[in-house]
Amino acid sequence: MTIRLATAADLPLLAAIERSATELFSPDDLPPEHRGDTLPLDRLQHARANGLLWVALAPRGAVAGFLAAEAAGDELHVCEMSVTPEQGGKGLGRALLATAIEHGRDARYAALTLTTFAHVPWNRPFYERLGFRALAPEACGERLQRILQAESRSGLRNRVAMRRDLP
Repeated sequence: MTIRLATAADLPLLAAIERSATELFSPDDLPPEHRGDTLPLDRLQHARANGLLWVALAPRGAVAGFLAAEAAGDELHVCEMSVTPEQGGKGLGRALLATAIEHGRDARYAALTLTTFAHVPWNRPFYERLGFRALAPEACGERLQRILQAESRSGLRNRVAMRRDLP
């Protein structure tokens, strides 16, 4: 498997990857009206311009996953990470996160943050195995609280903020 920085040619492929990944979620967690929602193109372009958009290639070289991040003060925030269901469980997500962690360390960020579903086996437990810890609501800074509130208002349920310190 290969992880590399995204190119402009990769951008049109990412929405389909993100949409395919939503098929794995229950309607109780991800309401049907949000299944077509994807990270806006301008956010992907911004992440790419800042060297914070990576793609994972499947064995035959097709883009099968991506991770988009953004700088948030002294933290690096994972905005989105998606892998096609066909390539799920093959280590692409782990490799994408390892790349973001390495970048965060090299760039001297204090931590990596993200929000995810609290109870879905391939979400919170996956991140915990990679050194992230769930944050109690009172331990979330203002930025993460705003993200969780916006997700809740949009209909997402059972969300949690997580953090991985980057020593």
